[in-house]
Amino acid sequence: MDRSRRAFLIATGFVLARPGPLRAQSGGDGDHRLQLDLPVLSEDASAVPVQVFVDHPMESDHFIRSIEITVDTDPVPHKGTFLFTPANGRAWVGFQMRSGVGGLLRAVGECSRHGRFSATREYRVAEGGCTPGPDPAVRERLGNPRISLPRSVKAGDIVEVKTKVDHASDTGLVLKSGRFVRSGPPFHVRQMLVYLDDAKISEFQMSAAISPDPLIRFPLKLSRSAMLRIVFVNTEAQRWQVSQAVRL
Repeated sequence: MDRSRRAFLIATGFVLARPGPLRAQSGGDGDHRLQLDLPVLSEDASAVPVQVFVDHPMESDHFIRSIEITVDTDPVPHKGTFLFTPANGRAWVGFQMRSGVGGLLRAVGECSRHGRFSATREYRVAEGGCTPGPDPAVRERLGNPRISLPRSVKAGDIVEVKTKVDHASDTGLVLKSGRFVRSGPPFHVRQMLVYLDDAKISEFQMSAAISPDPLIRFPLKLSRSAMLRIVFVNTEAQRWQVSQAVRL
């Protein structure tokens, strides 16, 4: 992946939500076609950029409930489960993950009417992505959640929300004699909750495979002025939240 593409993935600005230049790996037919975007070879095993998208209706009686991402060959196979509602407007997510060895990434979507469907993509990473623990000082710099939204939106727009929180990501694993063994408990952001006023829009369930200082990108359909609130919860039940008024 070139530097400009990587810079785009970690930018903190905003764009209107759209799938972007995805490289498709089909899974299912018609509306049930997951598209995966990640580098074939990632030099940074602690921050492999991933984007998953499915072009599917997001109506009250027919929508994508979730997308789950796993890599069975990694020391931490579960990379995240991302739950959506029709209020998202689209079903897609972008984030960065740890990966120990790479392999076959599998994304499984669930449709409210038609059940589960999947897609896969091969990739490779540099060694050691799942092993490093955080600098002890990082534990003193937790929180500071923030949101990036468009300055001006109209009713009916589907926008890309970018949110980030300062937090270490420690798998609790070390490599000994060619095997990953547990040396302590994992420490990471395990959950992200998204609310529009009092209604929960999304829930993102993450594992120790989430990258340090996670940056999450997701869509939101705006039909009225409201208060957007995002809550982060870590493995020690600490919570941080950030809110921003959306004016239409």
